Amino acid sequence: MKPMKYIFSALILLTFVNASKPREYTAAVKREDNELTDRIRMSFRGGNPKMLASCLNQDIELVIDSEKIDFQNISSQQAEQIFKSFFQKNPPLSFQYVYQGASTIDLKYCVGNYRSRNKDFLVYILVKKGLYNKYVIDTIQFRES
Repeated sequence: MKPMKYIFSALILLTFVNASKPREYTAAVKREDNELTDRIRMSFRGGNPKMLASCLNQDIELVIDSEKIDFQNISSQQAEQIFKSFFQKNPPLSFQYVYQGASTIDLKYCVGNYRSRNKDFLVYILVKKGLYNKYVIDTIQFRES
């Protein structure tokens, strides 16, 4: 009977110790995720290409179907210039997330509605862990809706 008591006590202790670490980690990841999604939302709402570019990986995939732009691999600096032109041609009225999800711990995605004075776009964003384990935009696609 005593060995079962010790095993049970050890299991409870291990559960308590392991349960505390994931919560801290999960809270930090959640906070980082919220900060990134907020920065993305603010950059679209303000038409701010510099802020949006600060959320990008060093190289990204960028597609803007209405302007026939389709780059499989473009630097964040080049993407910033394209965003600047895009926001000038399509000044923002609103941006809101329609859907957010994740397929693995290191891969998240979201879909948003970008409304401009000229056109409306569905924006598909794929977020991955980049350098220094920081979440960054890896793919962004604008599709006219």
